[in-house]
Amino acid sequence: MHKFYKQFSKKFKNYLALHLFKIIILTAIILLKGFYATADEAWRLRYSSLISGEYEITRDSISSSSELSTSGHGLYFVFANGIGIGYSAAMSNGNLEDISYKFKNSSLDLSYTIGRSFSFTLGTGILINGRGEIILDGEDYSTESVSGESIFLNFGIPFFGGEFLLGYRQDNSNFKNYQCQLSGKSVIVAEKINLFSGQINAGIGFLF
Repeated sequence: MHKFYKQFSKKFKNYLALHLFKIIILTAIILLKGFYATADEAWRLRYSSLISGEYEITRDSISSSSELSTSGHGLYFVFANGIGIGYSAAMSNGNLEDISYKFKNSSLDLSYTIGRSFSFTLGTGILINGRGEIILDGEDYSTESVSGESIFLNFGIPFFGGEFLLGYRQDNSNFKNYQCQLSGKSVIVAEKINLFSGQINAGIGFLF
Protein backbone atom coordinates (compact mmCIF):
# COMPACT_ATOMS: atom_id res chain seq x y z
CA MET A 1 0.00 0.00 0.00
CA HIS A 2 2.80 2.38 0.91
CA LYS A 3 4.60 1.57 -2.36
CA PHE A 4 1.44 2.22 -4.37
CA TYR A 5 0.91 5.55 -2.59
CA LYS A 6 4.51 6.56 -3.24
CA GLN A 7 4.25 5.77 -6.95
CA PHE A 8 0.87 7.51 -7.24
CA SER A 9 2.20 10.58 -5.44
CA LYS A 10 5.23 10.81 -7.72
CA LYS A 11 3.10 10.45 -10.86
CA PHE A 12 0.61 13.04 -9.60
CA LYS A 13 3.40 15.52 -8.84
CA ASN A 14 4.78 15.15 -12.39
CA TYR A 15 1.29 15.64 -13.82
CA LEU A 16 0.62 18.66 -11.63
CA ALA A 17 4.00 20.23 -12.37
CA LEU A 18 3.53 19.88 -16.12
CA HIS A 19 0.05 21.41 -16.13
CA LEU A 20 0.95 24.16 -13.68
CA PHE A 21 3.99 25.11 -15.75
CA LYS A 22 1.81 25.04 -18.88
CA ILE A 23 -0.66 27.48 -17.29
CA ILE A 24 2.23 29.74 -16.26
CA ILE A 25 3.64 29.69 -19.80
CA LEU A 26 0.28 30.52 -21.41
CA THR A 27 -0.25 33.34 -18.92
CA ALA A 28 3.26 34.67 -19.57
CA ILE A 29 2.66 34.56 -23.34
CA ILE A 30 -0.50 36.65 -22.95
CA LEU A 31 1.21 39.18 -20.66
CA LEU A 32 4.33 39.43 -22.80
CA LYS A 33 2.21 39.87 -25.90
CA GLY A 34 0.56 42.86 -24.24
CA PHE A 35 3.87 44.43 -23.19
CA TYR A 36 5.60 43.94 -26.54
CA ALA A 37 2.70 44.36 -28.98
CA THR A 38 4.40 47.32 -30.67
CA ALA A 39 7.96 46.03 -30.57
CA ASP A 40 9.96 45.95 -33.81
CA GLU A 41 10.81 42.25 -33.96
CA ALA A 42 12.54 40.21 -36.65
CA TRP A 43 11.10 37.23 -38.48
CA ARG A 44 12.94 34.05 -37.52
CA LEU A 45 13.49 30.59 -38.95
CA ARG A 46 14.85 28.16 -36.38
CA TYR A 47 16.17 24.62 -36.33
CA SER A 48 17.09 22.73 -33.16
CA SER A 49 18.37 19.27 -32.34
CA LEU A 50 17.99 17.15 -29.21
CA ILE A 51 21.37 16.69 -27.52
CA SER A 52 20.49 14.94 -24.24
CA GLY A 53 17.54 13.79 -22.17
CA GLU A 54 16.36 12.19 -18.94
CA TYR A 55 13.44 9.77 -19.01
CA GLU A 56 10.99 8.18 -16.62
CA ILE A 57 8.88 5.22 -17.75
CA THR A 58 5.73 4.30 -15.81
CA ARG A 59 4.19 0.90 -16.45
CA ASP A 60 1.58 -0.80 -14.28
CA SER A 61 1.85 2.09 -11.73
CA ILE A 62 5.59 1.47 -11.32
CA SER A 63 7.95 4.28 -12.34
CA SER A 64 11.59 3.79 -13.24
CA SER A 65 14.20 6.21 -14.51
CA SER A 66 16.01 5.09 -17.62
CA GLU A 67 18.84 6.21 -19.89
CA LEU A 68 17.48 5.91 -23.41
CA SER A 69 19.21 6.40 -26.73
CA THR A 70 17.63 9.55 -28.15
CA SER A 71 17.47 11.68 -31.27
CA GLY A 72 15.19 14.46 -32.38
CA HIS A 73 14.79 17.82 -34.06
CA GLY A 74 12.48 20.79 -34.38
CA LEU A 75 11.70 23.39 -37.04
CA TYR A 76 10.06 26.69 -36.08
CA PHE A 77 8.92 29.90 -37.72
CA VAL A 78 8.54 33.04 -35.61
CA PHE A 79 6.54 35.96 -37.00
CA ALA A 80 7.53 39.60 -36.48
CA ASN A 81 4.97 39.94 -33.66
CA GLY A 82 6.70 37.16 -31.68
CA ILE A 83 4.11 34.43 -32.25
CA GLY A 84 5.73 31.21 -33.41
CA ILE A 85 4.56 27.87 -34.78
CA GLY A 86 6.64 24.76 -35.16
CA TYR A 87 6.98 21.03 -35.52
CA SER A 88 9.15 18.81 -33.35
CA ALA A 89 9.90 15.09 -33.42
CA ALA A 90 11.77 12.83 -31.03
CA MET A 91 12.73 9.16 -30.97
CA SER A 92 14.04 7.17 -28.02
CA ASN A 93 14.77 3.51 -27.33
CA GLY A 94 16.38 1.32 -24.70
CA ASN A 95 15.96 -1.57 -22.30
CA LEU A 96 14.51 -1.52 -18.81
CA GLU A 97 13.85 -4.53 -16.58
CA ASP A 98 14.12 -7.03 -19.45
CA ILE A 99 11.69 -5.06 -21.62
CA SER A 100 12.80 -3.32 -24.81
CA TYR A 101 11.16 0.06 -25.42
CA LYS A 102 10.95 2.27 -28.49
CA PHE A 103 9.06 5.58 -28.63
CA LYS A 104 8.42 8.06 -31.43
CA ASN A 105 6.60 11.38 -30.92
CA SER A 106 5.68 14.29 -33.20
CA SER A 107 4.28 17.54 -31.81
CA LEU A 108 2.75 20.77 -33.07
CA ASP A 109 4.11 23.72 -31.08
CA LEU A 110 2.95 27.25 -30.30
CA SER A 111 5.31 29.82 -28.78
CA TYR A 112 5.97 33.48 -28.05
CA THR A 113 9.39 35.17 -28.40
CA ILE A 114 10.63 38.49 -27.04
CA GLY A 115 13.88 40.32 -27.79
CA ARG A 116 15.77 40.91 -31.01
CA SER A 117 19.52 40.31 -30.50
CA PHE A 118 19.08 38.31 -27.31
CA SER A 119 15.75 36.49 -27.29
CA PHE A 120 13.67 34.42 -24.91
CA THR A 121 10.95 31.98 -25.99
CA LEU A 122 8.16 30.24 -24.06
CA GLY A 123 6.00 27.60 -25.66
CA THR A 124 3.69 24.64 -25.40
CA GLY A 125 3.02 21.70 -27.70
CA ILE A 126 0.47 18.99 -28.33
CA LEU A 127 1.26 15.49 -29.57
CA ILE A 128 -0.20 14.95 -33.04
CA ASN A 129 1.39 11.64 -33.99
CA GLY A 130 3.31 8.88 -32.27
CA ARG A 131 4.19 5.23 -32.07
CA GLY A 132 5.30 2.94 -29.28
CA GLU A 133 6.92 -0.50 -29.48
CA ILE A 134 7.87 -2.98 -26.76
CA ILE A 135 9.37 -6.45 -26.78
CA LEU A 136 7.77 -8.35 -23.90
CA ASP A 137 8.45 -12.06 -23.26
CA GLY A 138 9.95 -12.34 -26.73
CA GLU A 139 6.89 -10.90 -28.48
CA ASP A 140 6.72 -7.58 -30.37
CA TYR A 141 3.87 -5.25 -29.36
CA SER A 142 3.15 -1.88 -30.96
CA THR A 143 0.64 0.96 -30.77
CA GLU A 144 -0.22 4.25 -32.43
CA SER A 145 -2.75 5.16 -29.75
CA VAL A 146 -0.75 8.01 -28.25
CA SER A 147 -1.57 11.30 -26.52
CA GLY A 148 0.49 13.92 -24.75
CA GLU A 149 1.66 17.49 -24.36
CA SER A 150 4.84 19.50 -23.95
CA ILE A 151 6.24 22.70 -22.51
CA PHE A 152 9.51 24.34 -23.53
CA LEU A 153 11.71 27.42 -23.35
CA ASN A 154 14.57 28.66 -25.50
CA PHE A 155 17.30 31.29 -25.23
CA GLY A 156 18.66 32.96 -28.37
CA ILE A 157 22.20 34.43 -28.46
CA PRO A 158 23.61 36.50 -31.38
CA PHE A 159 25.80 34.33 -33.62
CA PHE A 160 27.28 35.31 -37.04
CA GLY A 161 24.29 37.38 -38.11
CA GLY A 162 21.84 34.84 -36.80
CA GLU A 163 21.35 33.27 -33.40
CA PHE A 164 22.53 30.29 -31.38
CA LEU A 165 19.70 28.54 -29.54
CA LEU A 166 19.77 26.65 -26.26
CA GLY A 167 16.58 25.24 -24.79
CA TYR A 168 14.84 22.86 -22.44
CA ARG A 169 11.70 20.81 -23.11
CA GLN A 170 9.44 18.55 -21.04
CA ASP A 171 7.25 15.92 -22.71
CA ASN A 172 4.53 13.85 -21.09
CA SER A 173 3.30 11.06 -23.40
CA ASN A 174 0.83 8.24 -22.83
CA PHE A 175 0.84 5.03 -24.88
CA LYS A 176 -2.00 2.50 -24.67
CA ASN A 177 -3.51 -0.50 -26.46
CA TYR A 178 -0.23 -2.20 -27.37
CA GLN A 179 -1.05 -5.11 -29.69
CA CYS A 180 0.58 -8.10 -31.33
CA GLN A 181 -0.57 -11.06 -33.43
CA LEU A 182 -0.30 -14.47 -31.77
CA SER A 183 -1.59 -17.54 -33.65
CA GLY A 184 -3.67 -15.27 -35.87
CA LYS A 185 -5.29 -13.50 -32.93
CA SER A 186 -4.78 -9.92 -31.75
CA VAL A 187 -3.45 -9.74 -28.18
CA ILE A 188 -3.64 -6.40 -26.33
CA VAL A 189 -1.50 -5.31 -23.37
CA ALA A 190 -3.96 -3.88 -20.84
CA GLU A 191 -1.79 -1.41 -18.95
CA LYS A 192 -0.80 2.03 -20.23
CA ILE A 193 2.81 3.16 -20.53
CA ASN A 194 3.71 6.74 -19.66
CA LEU A 195 6.91 8.42 -20.82
CA PHE A 196 7.95 11.58 -18.97
CA SER A 197 11.07 13.28 -20.28
CA GLY A 198 13.24 16.35 -19.85
CA GLN A 199 15.32 17.27 -22.89
CA ILE A 200 18.09 19.74 -23.68
CA ASN A 201 18.16 21.13 -27.22
CA ALA A 202 20.57 23.27 -29.21
CA GLY A 203 20.23 24.87 -32.62
CA ILE A 204 20.56 27.86 -34.90
CA GLY A 205 18.23 30.59 -36.10
CA PHE A 206 18.13 32.95 -39.06
CA LEU A 207 16.75 36.50 -38.73
CA PHE A 208 15.23 38.41 -41.61
